[in-house]
This record gives sequence, structure tokens and C-alpha cells, in this order.
Amino acid sequence: MKKLLLVLLLLLSLCACEEDGKQMANPDERYMFIIEMIGEHDSFQETSNYFDIAVEMAKIEDGYRYYITIDNPRIAMYDIELLAIEKNVDYRNTMAANVGIFEDKEYNMVPNQANIEEGFVKGIVASAITKYPETTLYIFVQFKNSDYSIVRSEYFRLDVSYGEE
Repeated sequence: MKKLLLVLLLLLSLCACEEDGKQMANPDERYMFIIEMIGEHDSFQETSNYFDIAVEMAKIEDGYRYYITIDNPRIAMYDIELLAIEKNVDYRNTMAANVGIFEDKEYNMVPNQANIEEGFVKGIVASAITKYPETTLYIFVQFKNSDYSIVRSEYFRLDVSYGEE
């Protein structure tokens, strides 16, 4: 029953009013909705058939910063959204690593093409801070095809740790 309700909510959010192809849903509500979707999801992957995904960690003064990179698209990807969380973190008071949710600009990736002025990037990086030198990230990536008729969503579970060099 929960899954059916979740699917219905997702469909409703994807049918939000659009202007120039960009959803007009409230970004704060969309952000919290995606966090809830990740938390309720039970099947995660480590790789994608559509792009490369990787995560790295660096030490900073107050902890560690992780960087999530998606690049090397194998298909045209439009209006890309990415959001990553750690389990047991309250994201109402802490910002999750995200791209494409709060910006007015769309991010698109097309194989072997880049034109930043037109919104076509080679890759996307999102980052956030953690207190832990090792953590597990739960990542949501969504994108559309060129005419926005197909929406693909993928969920990843990636472990990351800081390695002393």
C-alpha cells in the first residue's frame, strides 16, 4: 500500500505545472519528497547503464567532504536532478548534496558534447559534509529524454571512505 501511495505521489509531482519545460513545484517540497522517497526505497544499485557515477572523500577542517560525480553519459539526459543522503541525518536542518532541485537552470548531458552556455555539461558534481571518515550514501538521480516524454529515476547505494595518503 505504501508503495502504491508513493508511486501516486511521484506521478502527481511529475505532473506539476510547467513553464518552458521546467517544473514549477515548490523546490523545498520537492527536496523533502525526494528524501522521503530515498528513505522508503528498498532496492539500490551501484552502477548505471546510462552514465558513470563515482564518489570521493576529502578531509576538511571540521570533518570530511564527499563529492558525487556523474559523467560519461551513454544517452542524452535532460533536466537532471541528483540528491544524496546519509541514513540517520535530519535533512530539515542540514542541506543534502543536490543538483537541479533548487536551481532555475537545467542541467543536461549528451554523449561527447558540452556547451555550458546552452546548459550541456560534461558532468555534474554534488558535495556535502559528513562527520565520519566512512559512510554510506543513498543517491537519487532523475533525468528525462529529449522531448521530456520519458522520466528515468535511479537509486544508488555507494560506500565512501577517506583514505590517508
